[in-house]
Amino acid sequence: MKSMQDRKWINLTIGLFLSAAFFLGGCTNLNPVTPVDPTPSPTTPAAPTTPPSPTKPVNDLKDIKVVYNYNDNEKVQLSANNLMLKVGQKLILEPAPGLTQNTRFTSSGEYFFGDILKQETGGPETGKAIFTAIAPGKGKLTIIPNTTEIKRASELWVTVQ
Repeated sequence: MKSMQDRKWINLTIGLFLSAAFFLGGCTNLNPVTPVDPTPSPTTPAAPTTPPSPTKPVNDLKDIKVVYNYNDNEKVQLSANNLMLKVGQKLILEPAPGLTQNTRFTSSGEYFFGDILKQETGGPETGKAIFTAIAPGKGKLTIIPNTTEIKRASELWVTVQ
């Protein structure tokens, strides 16, 4: 009977010790704080307040247009490369005026199209290829002239933040 009572006292002592260690161990910020009067004194002019700047909606992001061109013998020429896009921003690949050949676009990695860039309907009638950045990542788009001339293709590197 005595051992049962001793065990209760030991458990209670250990419990109190652990509780005290837990509560006292959490109080590490013991620096004093000086209270500040929220009303300015009449001799000190109040600081001008500026309204917080609103966050820019995703719809206000400017589209990035890259014009591509090629002739019968040379590689594809691009108006820009190594692009940086934000999620929600559009990339428009547009043929140069007068370019009427069919062009094919492929991507590096099986998940660049669909997971990082989503192709929109630009339509064969416009010749444009429109992509929307949907997730952060990096990859390349390969622009292949006449849909099959891989040796004359050019790479467009895109990073989405």
